[in-house]
Amino acid sequence: MTKVRVEKLTKGDKLGQGGQGGQGTVWALPGRKINGEWPVAYKEYSAVCRDELDGPALDAMVEFVPGLPTETGLWLCERLAWPAAVVLDDRGRCGILMRLVPDGFFIDSPQAGRNLAGFQFLLNDEGYLRRVGISITVEQRLQLLLDLSRTLAGLHRLGVVVGDLSPKNVLFRLGAEPSCFLIDCDAMRVDGRDALDQRETPDWSLPQGEPLATGRGDSYKFGLLVVRLLAGEQDSRDTGAVGALSADLGRLAAAAIGTDPARRPELADWERPLLRAIEELRTPSAPDPDEVAAWIGATLAAGAQHPAPPRPPGTPAPAPPAATPPGPGRVLATVVFAGLLVWAGVKGVSALGDDSGTGSGSSGSAPAAVSTYRSTPYGSGGTSGGTTGGGTTGGGTTGGSGTTAVDPVNQAKAIDLLLNRNDGTRKVVTSAVQAADGCGNTVDVRYGASQLRQAAAGRDSLVARLQGVDTSALPGGANLAAQLSSAWTASAAADRAFARWADDVAGCDGNAPHTADWNEGYNQSQVATAAKKAFAAAWNPLADRYGLAHCDPDAI
Repeated sequence: MTKVRVEKLTKGDKLGQGGQGGQGTVWALPGRKINGEWPVAYKEYSAVCRDELDGPALDAMVEFVPGLPTETGLWLCERLAWPAAVVLDDRGRCGILMRLVPDGFFIDSPQAGRNLAGFQFLLNDEGYLRRVGISITVEQRLQLLLDLSRTLAGLHRLGVVVGDLSPKNVLFRLGAEPSCFLIDCDAMRVDGRDALDQRETPDWSLPQGEPLATGRGDSYKFGLLVVRLLAGEQDSRDTGAVGALSADLGRLAAAAIGTDPARRPELADWERPLLRAIEELRTPSAPDPDEVAAWIGATLAAGAQHPAPPRPPGTPAPAPPAATPPGPGRVLATVVFAGLLVWAGVKGVSALGDDSGTGSGSSGSAPAAVSTYRSTPYGSGGTSGGTTGGGTTGGGTTGGSGTTAVDPVNQAKAIDLLLNRNDGTRKVVTSAVQAADGCGNTVDVRYGASQLRQAAAGRDSLVARLQGVDTSALPGGANLAAQLSSAWTASAAADRAFARWADDVAGCDGNAPHTADWNEGYNQSQVATAAKKAFAAAWNPLADRYGLAHCDPDAI
C-alpha cells in the first residue's frame, strides 16, 4: 500500500479547490513524479470530506492501478488523474497524491487568465468562444466525444463508474488529435465501492429516483454531454442538433437521455456512429447539377480563365483574412482513426517517487478492448513496497510472466500466460483484412486499420514481455522463446503493412488492389506462420508434460 506522511511533503503553488462541493485544496508538489514520468499534485481533504471518507475504499482505489496489467494501467493513467498514494497525518488519511493535469488541458483566456479546460467552456455559442479564445470545429467536437466514449467504455470494462460525469470533471485538448482527461477520480465508484459520498453537479443529475453511480447513469450523462456539446448550450435536452448531423447519433442521444435506463446505449455503442459521422463530414457532397450548369454558363460568358468551381450545397464561403474562428457549422481538421494510445519504451505503472524514481515493467499498449485481467502489483510480477516521505521500494521480478524462478513448470506457465493474452487477435485481424479486401464501407475499413495497428502494438508488448521470461529450465527453452518472438514480430509487421494498405484502399469499389503494402503484409504473414508452426510443434509436447493447454498455430 502506497502511503506518504504529510510532513514529508513540500507544498508548491495552490492550484485550486478540488472536487464537487470543495472536497479539498489542490497543491503542486515540485520535484515529485509518479512512475518517474508524471508531475504530482496533492489534494488535501477538507474536514467535512474527511468525516465522510471511507478509508479502506480509498486504499483499494490506490491499489487498483498497480494491480492492472502494465499496458492497461498506462492507458488509464494517460487519461485520468488517478489517486497514486494516500497521505497521512496524525489523525489518519488527510488526502491523496495524484497526477498533475497535463499542460495541454488548460486554456489561457484574455479575460479570465489560465484555467482548466473543462467542457463547460465548450457549451456556449460562437460569440462566447471567440471571447475566450477557443476555436473548435464540428469535427473536433465529434473527436472529443469519440475519445471520451472510448475512455468511459474502457473504465466500465474495468469495473469503474464515473458517477458525477459533468463538464467540470472532463477536460479537453484540441489540436490535430482532440482528447479528454478526467479529474476528481477519488469520487468514482470502483468495483461497487465509494471512497467519497456520491454527489451530482446541478443540471447534470439523473432522473428522480434513479440510483447514483451506475453504468447506465454514466450513459445518461454522456448523452447529455453529446446533446449540449453539439448544440453549444449549457442546459439543452433537445436532440435536434445531433439528429441533423447524424440520424444514428440522434437516435442514440434520444435513448441515452431517456428515463428508462434499460433502453440506454452502452458507451461502446457510440464508437461506430461517431466514426461514421466524422467520415461523412470529411466527404464533400456533390455539387448541384443546376448550379454547375449555371456556373459553366457564367464562366463562358465572362471569359474567365481560372474561375473557382461551385461549392457543394451547404459548404460555407471561404473566410476573409480576419475571419472569425470556425464554429459548430464549419468543418476543419482531419479525423484520426486511432485506437487506444500506444506506448513503447515506457516504464510500468509503479508507486510514487521523486524525479529519479523508477518503476518496473515493460513497454506496451492498451488493448483494443481493455482487459479486466489483474496481474500482480505494477503489472510486472512484483509486490508493491511501502513508502516513507514519497520514496519508493519495490519487490518482485520483471517480465510479463510474473515469475522467473528456475522451475520448468513455472516457466512453462509464464509462456502459457502470454499465449492466452494474445487469444482472439487473429479474428480481429482477419476481419479487418477481409473488410478492406472486399472494399467494404469506408468507416469499417478505416476502423479495421485502427484495429490492425492495435493488434501490432499488442504483439510488440508480448515480445517485450517474453524477453523477461526465463526459459533456461525448459528443454530447448531458448529456441522455443526465439520461435515465439519471431512469430509475434513478423505478425506485428504484417499487421502494420495491412493497416497501411487498408488506409490506401478505403473507399474503393469492387475488389481492393494488392499494393506493395499488401505484398509485404502477405510475406510477413508467411514468415509468421512458419515460426508459429515450429513453436507449436515444440510447445505442445511440453504442454502435455506440464498439464497446460495445447497451442493452435493459427491462434498465436
